[in-house]
Amino acid sequence: MRRTSIAWYCASVVLVGAAGSAHAQNVADPDFTGLWMPLIESDPPVERLLWPQEPPYTEYGQALWDAYAAEFDPVTDDPARFCVHPGMPRSMLGTPTFPIEIFHRPHDFTIFLEAYYQYRKIYIQVEDREPPEPILTSRMGYSVAHWDGDTLVVETSFLAARDKGRILMSGDARVVERIHMEVDDQGRRLLVDNVRFTDPAVYAEPIDIRGVWYYSPDTPVMEYVCSQNIYDEHIAAKRAAPAATP
Repeated sequence: MRRTSIAWYCASVVLVGAAGSAHAQNVADPDFTGLWMPLIESDPPVERLLWPQEPPYTEYGQALWDAYAAEFDPVTDDPARFCVHPGMPRSMLGTPTFPIEIFHRPHDFTIFLEAYYQYRKIYIQVEDREPPEPILTSRMGYSVAHWDGDTLVVETSFLAARDKGRILMSGDARVVERIHMEVDDQGRRLLVDNVRFTDPAVYAEPIDIRGVWYYSPDTPVMEYVCSQNIYDEHIAAKRAAPAATP
């Protein structure tokens, strides 16, 4: 990785609220195409909105977390430390120092995230488009969208169940995003993604989170090398093994 360590990434999923842009104005007929950087700090300071430290687990969800935490360290054993990309909703929470690039077309919305070299496709509903068959579950899920005025409403389903990591979920998890563009007091274009995560099996109530980015056309998406680190550690351990043998 070129900007930060996986351990730091796992330990600090940072989101940004909209309170810092109280005077921001929505942009009509937005085109989201371009390079965007997470807005983590601003003047005046923005409200920080995190995934809850104590999520509202159901009885089943609490048992799932307890089983995970009893066998593993929730931070050091997070799958993201070992090159397993976070997937939805965590991938869209505006991780510091990692840009995203968006290609916005009338029929779809493609997002390339530098962190973990992730790729996401959002299909904008059109009359002549049929969904694929079958739709396989994945960490990113399957996303379709429609316009509500100047806001793109994205619904993601077919998410793979997870019993390890910072965000646990069942196969019934759903994510609804409301993505729109604003202009703040400094004249910067902001991309705001209000995310609602629901999973009645694991969480007793919906969880609302938010990612905010600012337009940064001169910040290129660069290569993110994750597996190399794990392989280097593997090779080092193999070389050390004979020396440790009596």
